Amino acid sequence: MAFNKYIRNAGDLVTSHEQTRTGFLKIALEKNRLGDPYIKNSLAFKSMVSGATCPEALLSMPEVRPFLLSASGLSDKSLNYLDESDQTKAIEELIKNFLKPAGKHFIDETIYRYLLIKGDAVGGSMRNRIGALGQERLIRCILSCMAVQNISYQWAENISGKFPWYDQTDNDLDIERRMKALCWQTAAGKKRLLAFNMNISTVRKNVDICLFDSDAVGFRNGKIAFEPDKALMMGELKGGIDPAGADEHWKTANTALERIRTTFASAGHPVQTSFVGAAIETAMAEEIYSQLQAGIMTNAANLTNDNQLVAYCNWLLNL
Repeated sequence: MAFNKYIRNAGDLVTSHEQTRTGFLKIALEKNRLGDPYIKNSLAFKSMVSGATCPEALLSMPEVRPFLLSASGLSDKSLNYLDESDQTKAIEELIKNFLKPAGKHFIDETIYRYLLIKGDAVGGSMRNRIGALGQERLIRCILSCMAVQNISYQWAENISGKFPWYDQTDNDLDIERRMKALCWQTAAGKKRLLAFNMNISTVRKNVDICLFDSDAVGFRNGKIAFEPDKALMMGELKGGIDPAGADEHWKTANTALERIRTTFASAGHPVQTSFVGAAIETAMAEEIYSQLQAGIMTNAANLTNDNQLVAYCNWLLNL
């Protein structure tokens, strides 16, 4: 069987209840990590205004004005469109409508309002982080497979659209959070470049996993995305663990993979395709397995299954 040896039938791809539970717990921990700074901010605010005897006194404390603006419901972006008087009016409305009715508990009420607003910000950040967590898990598995096989590599960091390259170091802690691309040499002596989240010109869409026949120099700050003849494999990665969204994520990924195969074939350079997903339900597992058997898709893995993911990563390293 050409594809993942740990996928013997469609059922092997399905995410188990235990894997789903573990995924939700990891997301909960990440959400707490993202929210922790706001808790610390609130504690600092409470200490700084401990001497205030009434809500109006907060207006005469410029050092806590940014905190009050957030508690008023104003986002950082909105402040670019409001002058000082507008901002002060928002704080005055907060005091009038919420802090004064809270009586002696006005400081706690301010903190509750602040955390309510920042909670929405955490929710937005988490939507981005869920996808990033999946990519980080994949990268960490690739690096682990490299370490076991003693494969040396170079990696590119994503710094505001710039991609400096670094040689492998003994301490690679957390580089999966910053990595844009990875380069190594196969056992057959071929240079391979793996990049993430690239807008591929042939497809005219963003592709999650992009493997090229190239060295680090060929990356050229991402311009390799305009060289379809260098592409070897394009893959979709869905890191969300919620079963309710699994089918929709697969439909999106499947459509993207079909577009990749069609456009690259039309360009005279067919590529292999793959799918890695965290939430895989029975119906989509059957579709994925059917495509694997038919050779439509080359490989796949359940992101929550260590054996499948290791096999997938080793396959990537040897393409």
